[in-house]
Amino acid sequence: MDYLIKYKGQVLSAALIVLANVGLQILSPKFLSGFIDSAEGGNALFIPGLMITGYFFTVLLQKAASVLEEYISASLGGRITNDVRHEMLSHFLDLGMEKHTGYSSGEIMTRLDEDVEGVYEYLRILLLKIGTSALLLAGVLIVISLENPWLALILLAVSILSIGCFKKISDFGTKCFRRSNQAAAVFNGILKDKLDNLVEIHLAAADGPALLSLKEAIYKRFGESLPAGLIYGRLWGASTVMETISIGCTLLITAIFWDRGILSLGTAYLFYNYVNLIFQPLNSFRNYLGELQNAGARKKRVEGFLEIPTEKRERCLPVPADFSSITVENLYFSYDSENEVLHNISFSVKAGEHVGLMGETGCGKTTLVKLLAGLYHCQHGAALVNGIPVEKFDPQKLRREIVYCPQKVQLMHASLRDNITLFDSRIRDENILAAINALELTSWFAGFPQGLDTPLSSGEGSISSGEARFVNIIRLFLRSPQVIILDEITANLDKQRERDLDRAIRNLTKNKTVIMISHHAEILEPESRILYMKKGRIQKQENCKGGIPDGV
Repeated sequence: MDYLIKYKGQVLSAALIVLANVGLQILSPKFLSGFIDSAEGGNALFIPGLMITGYFFTVLLQKAASVLEEYISASLGGRITNDVRHEMLSHFLDLGMEKHTGYSSGEIMTRLDEDVEGVYEYLRILLLKIGTSALLLAGVLIVISLENPWLALILLAVSILSIGCFKKISDFGTKCFRRSNQAAAVFNGILKDKLDNLVEIHLAAADGPALLSLKEAIYKRFGESLPAGLIYGRLWGASTVMETISIGCTLLITAIFWDRGILSLGTAYLFYNYVNLIFQPLNSFRNYLGELQNAGARKKRVEGFLEIPTEKRERCLPVPADFSSITVENLYFSYDSENEVLHNISFSVKAGEHVGLMGETGCGKTTLVKLLAGLYHCQHGAALVNGIPVEKFDPQKLRREIVYCPQKVQLMHASLRDNITLFDSRIRDENILAAINALELTSWFAGFPQGLDTPLSSGEGSISSGEARFVNIIRLFLRSPQVIILDEITANLDKQRERDLDRAIRNLTKNKTVIMISHHAEILEPESRILYMKKGRIQKQENCKGGIPDGV
């Protein structure tokens, strides 16, 4: 409802147009009824001509009102949908990393696209479509009651019974649609995972098992979607029965009254027309209640998602302008209650110091640096900046000063410029070119014929993994953080790319505090300190001054 208040001007315009539309639909049959009575009564041509002119004029105005109503509805819907999508995306980015890992990319896409569209669709159906239908139904019943109260009572009873049946079926259908939407989101996640890893699946000759798991997901989605689809059949059947009863009763009553001379032919036609007009809103209830079930299920999924607590804190300390130290004290961490990843980790890094983290795969190096970057929360112990726990700071502002650079760089389907700036329009081209020059990457940049306008894609075949890391290095340089965390950034590169990247890293990390994960001690600065990890513990600390230590 907050979004409706935000756009109250458009909402008020839509409400006035809806009232005019309903009034014109009720008024136009009156002109036809008058035309029939005046023609049957042998009146001069002026009266029938006036009636038929009035009919065409009201129909024309009603069609114009309908078009204008749809236009305002579409415009309002686009704005509200974009606002909700922005709120959902902002909320998702504010969630902790442990929440992010609980969703596949396909499921998040479903929530941010299909589910978000359901929010305005729900409001549109409930307030505009069903609300309009309710106004039309009430207006027609009032007009009929002025002519024949008994017929109005019969139609009112049929209308209440019809709406009650539709509502009963609708309440059951909402649960079915929620399960159907969840199954669709899970299926989209599985499908996207298969598409993202298509090359690896082919190389591993795992096409059969991959297709089998996809087939199982399809069957599960179909099993959850079928009950939701059958709801429409139940609504249609109930509507058909009610419509048959209403039209039959109306024809019987009007025939008896006309035969006895109580009703004129024009009034009999008016009743028949109004009964058909009543079933326009009733059929709208039937159709839109089916759609309302789906939209309502999506709306509830959006509301449930927005209720997930975020990392945002009401009272945060300002992030220090100068980091004098980063300290880890008695840190323990596990992803579940059974397997401990980090055990009693303690060390300190001074401002401007370069520290290397080394150890076998799976010893907890990446988990440790993610904790320092604020991507995970410390469960026991603490990670401190200038003696203050990192949880005390605003996580977004903290990440501007402590940046984490993973081994795998995520590119987007956009230009080289947008991949470097991450769509920040405040960063000018001259700043980007200055960063490329300072990092000594001009020869690499010269290989792009379109310069910063060169299009890149998120998949394979755009640029190599080494070139993607150059893009990430430029991103970090432009942000100018105080602390840089590099995770295996030179892994799996040829010697030339490794030398180029090493030179760029040295230019990037001048006068910066650096924590680098690496399996090769030679890439670390000569004055660096190395922390050796094994099975989630720090085994020992050594300096690089004496050369590469034994066993590395």
